[in-house]
Amino acid sequence: MAGIYGVISLSQQNSLENISNHFHSASIDNSLNEDRSYQNFIYGRSVPSKFLDDRILAEDDSLIIAYEGVCFNKEGDSFDTLKKYYYEDSLLSIKKIKGQFSGFVYDKKINKLFIFNDHLNTKPLYFYRSSDLFIFASELKVVTKLLTKFDISKELNYDALYSMLTYGYLINNVTYEKNIEKLQYATILEVDSNLEMSQKKYFYYRKTINDSLSKNEIIEKIDTLLVKSVERCWLKDSEYSDKYYSFLSGGLDSRVNTFLAKELGFTNILGITFSQSNSSDEKIAKEICQNEKFEHFFYSLDNGVLLENNLQEYVSANDGLVTLNASASGYYLLSMLDSKKFGALHTGQIGDLLFGSYIKKNFKPHSGIMSNRVELLQKISFYDDYEQKYTNSAELFAYEERVIHGTLNGDRTTSHFTDMLSPFYDRELIEFCLSIPDRYKKDEAIYLDWFNQKHPKIAEYVWESAGIKPKNSSCVKVAKMTKRIKNALMRRMGLRVNDMNPFDVWLRSNPKILNNLDSLYQHYLHCAPDDIKDLLDDIYHDNVHFSHYGRNNKFLVVTLLLALDLHFGD
Repeated sequence: MAGIYGVISLSQQNSLENISNHFHSASIDNSLNEDRSYQNFIYGRSVPSKFLDDRILAEDDSLIIAYEGVCFNKEGDSFDTLKKYYYEDSLLSIKKIKGQFSGFVYDKKINKLFIFNDHLNTKPLYFYRSSDLFIFASELKVVTKLLTKFDISKELNYDALYSMLTYGYLINNVTYEKNIEKLQYATILEVDSNLEMSQKKYFYYRKTINDSLSKNEIIEKIDTLLVKSVERCWLKDSEYSDKYYSFLSGGLDSRVNTFLAKELGFTNILGITFSQSNSSDEKIAKEICQNEKFEHFFYSLDNGVLLENNLQEYVSANDGLVTLNASASGYYLLSMLDSKKFGALHTGQIGDLLFGSYIKKNFKPHSGIMSNRVELLQKISFYDDYEQKYTNSAELFAYEERVIHGTLNGDRTTSHFTDMLSPFYDRELIEFCLSIPDRYKKDEAIYLDWFNQKHPKIAEYVWESAGIKPKNSSCVKVAKMTKRIKNALMRRMGLRVNDMNPFDVWLRSNPKILNNLDSLYQHYLHCAPDDIKDLLDDIYHDNVHFSHYGRNNKFLVVTLLLALDLHFGD
């Protein structure tokens, strides 16, 4: 996770040099690595060399300002924008920013530091504080490595361990090191000259249902907000005269993004698809590109060759914060592409969430765990309160937990190469969608109603999840249910399922993957504390037939071991 860092020490700096080299991105071509200092404040960044009027590290006589990410409504450059917001309202005015970002402002006159992030934590920050030391960074490993340099002993957070072994990501802002925290979304953290801290939030996720709007009014509002958000995202490339590229699969969300961009006049789009050859995702994306006059780049993931080696690199790329098989393919693909030719990588990420995929009755937060070890949830110290908070609150769970800690942690492996922009991240659009009554959003009906009424060409191609064209929400509902049942039966019979990432098929057909996992498991088991080695051995060798849990369990354990080595190893 490319980004920024800072260190304030009230005692000795311990000869800290070239901290930016600790970032995974520092070794990536076309990265910008900088290390600076002011009095007892050491700071810097390791970021892609693009959008350099947006992502900035600059100062004047009074302020040092860093902005990591993109800003769609900046006034001048990001320095001028942040300077204005800081003097207006001690940075609380950053709620006006439309973009994907984190950053800091250091006030030289009062020796105060302010670090901040956006409403989805798309650019995360991790921080550590003691009586005489404050450290923050966009990559967790930068903080853990600095603790080693300061000869500060590290303490394993067992809540993080059990979180990884169940959910496949770290819930509730925990990290692997017990004294390192993840900055909560939409938060400004203030640190004074004595390292005393205070936090302010400028946004919360809330369902505030508006029953006064008609269905047509809802459709019109969705269209206004989403089209404008798409335009902002794609204009960022035009601002820097960059070429356009976008993920494109058999799903709806990336298709919606590219079709709206085309309607807005953005041409010469390269659609990028990566999947198992001959999957529905490849076939549908290829048909779209041919008919809509997009260029198409297809990268085959056949036989899961990306999992035969380099698993340590995938874990390093996102600090081991999400199971490696959830993020490996995106990193693998982008490491092969020349991202310098392009601007942002456009995506349709989380579009389904906005329009109803998490409208669920009798929701329990454990329903989405990746392993078959639900009993481990009770070992998480805060889990009873966590479960109570999110029971029957599926959408809030999805935004605050699954997206921020799971989905986006997988995507952050791309941050070393480029910025990944989604129009569905727009805060105003999200807030509006949270106000739409559930009766319109159930089964994503309002999504289909919107584009069939306003942009009907989107429905002229098969939706992979349903296997039919998404022209009628009732037909789609039946088709999706039928396809899920069919796929479940085929898995039980050991047959190949039409899947862009068929991990279970790859494990059965490519022995090199399992050999690699076994080798890593044996080599890194010593990184785990003795009191959980038997548990890890039991989970790793769990013989779970006819389900995805068997392969998930192996990836979860190996991810955890590699993460422990990354953050606690020598």
